[in-house]
Amino acid sequence: MSLSSMALPARIRDALEAWQGLQAAQIYFAPVRHHSPACAYAVLSLIETVKPDHILIEGPDSFNALIPTLLDQQTCPPVAILGQAEALKKGDDTPRSAYFPFCEYSPEWQALQAGRQQAATLRFIDLPWNAQRDDEQPDTHSQSLQKERYLAHSQFISQLAKKCYCRDHDELWEHLFELRTVAALTDWQRLFHDTFIWCALARLDYEPEVLAAEGSSRREAHMLAHIQTVKQQQPHARILVVTGGFHTLALIEGLADALPRQFALTADQQQQFLAMQKRAEKDSAWLIRYSFDRLDALNGYASGMPSPAYYQKSWESLLQQRQEQAENLPTQHYRTQAGVAFLATVAQALREKHFDNPPSYLSVKQAAEQSLQLAALRNHPGPGRYDLLDGLQSAFIKGSLDESQQELWLAIKACFSGYQLGNIPVGTTTPPLVAETYARAAAFRFKLDDTLAKTTKLDIYRNTQHRLRSRFLHLLSFLDIHFARRVNGPDFLAGHQLDLLFEEWQYAWTPNVEGELIALSEKGTQLEAIALNTLLVMEEQLEAQGQNRSSQNAVTLLIQAALIGLQQRIPSLFTLLDRYIQQDFRLDSLTECGHKLLQLWRCHTLLDISDVTAIENRFHQLLPQTFFCLEHLAQGDEQQQEVHFQALLALRELIGLLPEMALSHDYRHDFYQQLARLNGKLNSVPLLKGAVDAICYLDDQADAATLTTQLDNAFSTGSDPESAVAYFVGIMRTAPELALRLPLLIDSLNRYLAGWDEQQFIGILPELRFAFSQLTPKQNANVASYIADITQSNAQDLSLHQVEFSDAQLLTALHLDQQLQQSLSAQGLWDWFGAETEKGAAS
Repeated sequence: MSLSSMALPARIRDALEAWQGLQAAQIYFAPVRHHSPACAYAVLSLIETVKPDHILIEGPDSFNALIPTLLDQQTCPPVAILGQAEALKKGDDTPRSAYFPFCEYSPEWQALQAGRQQAATLRFIDLPWNAQRDDEQPDTHSQSLQKERYLAHSQFISQLAKKCYCRDHDELWEHLFELRTVAALTDWQRLFHDTFIWCALARLDYEPEVLAAEGSSRREAHMLAHIQTVKQQQPHARILVVTGGFHTLALIEGLADALPRQFALTADQQQQFLAMQKRAEKDSAWLIRYSFDRLDALNGYASGMPSPAYYQKSWESLLQQRQEQAENLPTQHYRTQAGVAFLATVAQALREKHFDNPPSYLSVKQAAEQSLQLAALRNHPGPGRYDLLDGLQSAFIKGSLDESQQELWLAIKACFSGYQLGNIPVGTTTPPLVAETYARAAAFRFKLDDTLAKTTKLDIYRNTQHRLRSRFLHLLSFLDIHFARRVNGPDFLAGHQLDLLFEEWQYAWTPNVEGELIALSEKGTQLEAIALNTLLVMEEQLEAQGQNRSSQNAVTLLIQAALIGLQQRIPSLFTLLDRYIQQDFRLDSLTECGHKLLQLWRCHTLLDISDVTAIENRFHQLLPQTFFCLEHLAQGDEQQQEVHFQALLALRELIGLLPEMALSHDYRHDFYQQLARLNGKLNSVPLLKGAVDAICYLDDQADAATLTTQLDNAFSTGSDPESAVAYFVGIMRTAPELALRLPLLIDSLNRYLAGWDEQQFIGILPELRFAFSQLTPKQNANVASYIADITQSNAQDLSLHQVEFSDAQLLTALHLDQQLQQSLSAQGLWDWFGAETEKGAAS
């Protein structure tokens, strides 16, 4: 289907007529799709033909100062301009950021390069970034200044895709534009005529109110003011306007209205234009390296074409044909050559990933044949992106795209995306923090040449250099710079896996890392200084918490400081911890603080804490405060009792670990002395009473006779069933092995259960099941055997797996089967169920 043959609405016909009048006035339009090789090639042809004096490009005019850097010979795309502005909402100090990316085949990039060769005046003409940003976006770090989302949801494009048998708008665009011959792409008049119709018809799907609310109308008014200003100042100048095609209709209509007054701005236009130019002074912008995978993350109609690595090869093929015009070879030759070479590249990349059954030479040959045949079937002059993807899926993917094949398919798509990272000139103005961090990362020998995720393994205990690398990575993580993430190794903050000797990190230097560093640079020029200030703020926040002060949080802050290399802050953090211990009356917080202090003592050499005595002295403050808080065990609701229960077990564990520190005082004795003082005070909290009695028995602080007395009291006649079971649960959760070591425990429970009716038993059954879930499978089997003996039951009857059935049980099962079949038939499901059953039996 040809766009030129379509019946067009009157508004578009009028715009096309006005376009001709404006072109006669030497205003030329290039309505493009962002990152389109076809549009980029047509822009080159247009500039060579027209030789414009001015090239005006969609892009915030606050970025104009960066045009010389974009044109520097050392600048190699993909690159992006990163714009930042302060948040509009009060209380939000997070800068709002957006990217304006360029790759080699971006029409805007080619307009800049070709314009320089023609000595044209180059200028961005869109609203400043801070005037068009969207603070409501959930992911403010990934906003694109080349949005095309309205095209993605166009009813016209959706219907046209169906008529052309294309799956989505990307395939339709490639079918209609990207796969034209080089001769057709050279005909820039025809190509931009068609892209204008494509975008204008999509634009007519939306009401003017929608476009005004979204901000397009304001942007187009600003672009119009730029064009009119240039044309008014230089009436005979040749002007090329390169914008997203979605805006071209409004620009043509606006300029047609201004033509009778020689493009002079109205008073309102002039006032608004000057106000926006002043607002541009508040923008901050930097040129940064960008990457193909980042560009693809914003793909589709969010910001242009997907699969950058593939379209880079497509662009190179177009340039090759352009240079070899004398050879007079058809476009199909070049596209076929590039397509087959790209398939071979994909196959090699998959082999390097060591997939099961990696693609063989025969598979690549089959994929190439499939792609070429599909291109011929679809009337394409050589294979395109979708032809190649379909050929790859047919030849490389065996069966459906289930979980076993999904990883292979994702790897194929990653090859189409690519990981190429651009370059910017040495000495380009960037915040010092970016340069310093990059230099440090390079000095630590991290590979920063592309954005492919890499893995590094650090021997932090035995290798000093690895330890420094670890602190650098922890420092960046603390500052929310997503350069690396720890995937394995000791977690000093949470206290997990501390027995591991190695840390394993995955890292990648991406444009997002540079963006985060630029945002962070507002807080300082050195990572450690920013981290120190952040730590001070966290300290102040802890101080301001009043009654909610937590020694656990204070010691976590101390460990964090050591982990990121701020050892100079540790003495003051010890002082802060002292105050928090004295004011902390939460048993769980104090106990967790003790465990973290023990971790700190064990790892003091690794964390460069030379004053071990400082850690030991904190235990002399912490443990008496913790024992004092044991008096609170009898307080609180059910949820608080569960917190106390967990804290009690953690405290017992901590007391058991203290001997390795060889402290000057025996806190084990103090602990059990305090537990003894609780005798008779825990009757209202049977869960905790059971736990304390179990601890005292296990640690030889109470004999079997004492525990027997406590059991008799708990299960005595007339006792509350819930309290009795809660006491039993407390024992089982604390020491499940007592179910085997003390038969009296099971005997007492059995006697107590015998006096219950069925309703009481069902009501308390969940708690009983939870209690016995603490047993290991072997312990469970031993308890079952013991219960079978005392109840004179068959142990097999207590097994979870029944292997023998009576005649009555078989008849009951058959009856249930018949009922199930009748139900399936009544619901019309039997044919499906029967077919699935036969299929399963056959397999």
